[in-house]
Amino acid sequence: MSFILSRRALLAASASLALAAPLTATAGTIGAADNVFLFISDGASWGTWDMASYWQYGEKGKQPYDGFDVKMGMTTEPASATPRTYDPDAAWDTTATGDADYFAGYKTIKQGATDSAAAGTALATGEKTYNGRIDVDTEDSPLPFISQAMKEAGKSVGVLSSVPISHATPATFGAQNISRNNYTEIANQMIMEGTIDVLMGGGNPLYDDEGNLRTTPRYNRISEADWTALNGAGAPMTLIQAKDDFEAIANGTLDIDGRVIGMPQVGDTLQANRDATLMGSDPANPSGVAFIESVPTLETMTRAALNLLGDDPDGMFLMVEGGAVDWAAHANDTGRIIEEQVDFNNAVAAAIGWIEANSSWEDSLMIVLTDHGNGMPMGPDSDTIAFQPIENNGAGNLPGVLWHHGTHTTENTLLWAHGAGSDLFADHVVGTDPFLNSILGFNDGSYIQNNAVGRIMADAAGVDLTPVSAVPLPAGIWLFGSGLVLLAGLRRRAGAS
Repeated sequence: MSFILSRRALLAASASLALAAPLTATAGTIGAADNVFLFISDGASWGTWDMASYWQYGEKGKQPYDGFDVKMGMTTEPASATPRTYDPDAAWDTTATGDADYFAGYKTIKQGATDSAAAGTALATGEKTYNGRIDVDTEDSPLPFISQAMKEAGKSVGVLSSVPISHATPATFGAQNISRNNYTEIANQMIMEGTIDVLMGGGNPLYDDEGNLRTTPRYNRISEADWTALNGAGAPMTLIQAKDDFEAIANGTLDIDGRVIGMPQVGDTLQANRDATLMGSDPANPSGVAFIESVPTLETMTRAALNLLGDDPDGMFLMVEGGAVDWAAHANDTGRIIEEQVDFNNAVAAAIGWIEANSSWEDSLMIVLTDHGNGMPMGPDSDTIAFQPIENNGAGNLPGVLWHHGTHTTENTLLWAHGAGSDLFADHVVGTDPFLNSILGFNDGSYIQNNAVGRIMADAAGVDLTPVSAVPLPAGIWLFGSGLVLLAGLRRRAGAS
């Protein structure tokens, strides 16, 4: 059983227990942004952005975020017992190794990578932590996260993903847990604690990855108890599942009062996990596999969330994750990663359209980034030509690609930002990586660390993201979600991958 308090009540309780000092105001707060939009293409290496652009346009520079005035590199190393410092010379070293890594730089960026839990925590809280942890620091103390701060400031909050709602990245914007693998506990916090107003993503227990009804529900991403609660009287959120309902909300023909959870009629991913044999072919798609017709796109979900959140006079915070970009990268699947990245790009374009029609760049901040690289896709001869770029074969044609890795990397990732508070990024530059310019042609080489993003979002919106206390809590008491949970007798499930 959990006893949930508001953050203000939590502060009072903490003070009475002599556990915490009062929150202090964020230094340097600007507060210009009523609306903050964070778009995360999970696991997008440099080449991933290029592959989608070549498929869509036959050239780079045409994406809606390519014209943003802020372009930064962003390093992503997690906290660790032996902290790593990003070294551009080592990361881009073209010395041949004579082995399967081909070049010294390739080997370097395969080492010490973050997972999405630690990366998401850095983005959501402004603090680094160990891999596997969801908004919990290296001392086992929970960290306040940006969604909480935005909600306390009166803003509406939305969290969207193309993978399960309780997966690592969306989890860091709605929960606190010692392990990313505690999916049902995480989903319970996201649904029951009231921080998130609109929650959309995969993990529907009734459907498989091709959008067919399961013979037996699979409650691995959300518990049977919470699913039953969502379908019963007095549900904590209004549940929508049908594609028609997502589209009706997106088109403005359906409005729903109160909190909304959207779980499309599909398993873990909107499209990425569909079986080619079962779905049949469609040569118009990059993968050549037909899409599931009964599932909304991430773009549709984004437009729906904007309509549900957009009337709040205090503004909104919206995080949209192209989560299955990462899943396709793990599989080194060129066709499917293009599909996922194109849908992500379309979702970004939808939000830009909303800003320009309903708000303005004077009071809205948009950040587009990845949480880490994955797969190291480069040009087809990049085993002999170090860091060869993706080969452009024209719009509608698969680009030339050679994958070099099956998981995450420590490459210096790409970030774009525009609007109210985007000038704050310059205050967080920690170094210059000349190869971002000379090899990628991206920016002047300036880069930040990933935990700066949480602080920038908080400052831009004028909200407080200061940890409640650096003093360890007594045994048996854990700060969980937005309140206190007594953990005596509860077993913490072990770590994460």
